[in-house]
Amino acid sequence: MQQSTVKAKPRPVGGTPAVKKLRREGGVPGVVYGRSFGDPLAVVVDAKDLRAALVSHGGSAVLNLEIEGRGSTPAIIQDRQLDVITKRLIHIDLHAISLDEVVEAHVPLVIVGTAPGVKEGGILDFVVREVTVECLPTDIPDQLQIDVSSLNMFDSIHARDIAAPEGVKIAEDPDEIIVSVLAPSKAEEEAPAAGLGEAPAEPELIGEKKPAAEEAPSE
Repeated sequence: MQQSTVKAKPRPVGGTPAVKKLRREGGVPGVVYGRSFGDPLAVVVDAKDLRAALVSHGGSAVLNLEIEGRGSTPAIIQDRQLDVITKRLIHIDLHAISLDEVVEAHVPLVIVGTAPGVKEGGILDFVVREVTVECLPTDIPDQLQIDVSSLNMFDSIHARDIAAPEGVKIAEDPDEIIVSVLAPSKAEEEAPAAGLGEAPAEPELIGEKKPAAEEAPSE
């Protein structure tokens, strides 16, 4: 995996006004930690560098983190928090790693193909949208594809069915359902006939990361 360079500076630990000021100035407050890194370090990361890395490689990116006064270290994004309204990145946890040690990373799943069961009127239920993998940092995939072209009505794809590249292990319960084709419920079939104009509330998808509030996380 190609690494994206992201610049960061050590920052003093402050309260909400201090971190809001950093964001206004184009930074993302965060913390860097790791077994070989030493004590956790509060940093401010260049927001433009970070956005470019996320656009290019997604949340599974291996970053070349350049910390002012500390040099460079490879790092992965361990956790991130978004503003509930703007969806802007407001805090990030970075895990400093060694490129020759196996790490855990979260990799998004992407559906490819069309399920025959959907053509028959079924509903594709995409339950889990990212999985945890174990591999060397340089082997972390940007995404994993889930081919649903063989799914008939009531069929499912489980974690054990995910095709991972060589050297990548899926660190999930093998029996966990990733995606399935469900028959339309009786309620869904009767709703148009009843003439109800109000759409049902959209259910929360299991596995989606919930954004955090604007308030800065505990420092």
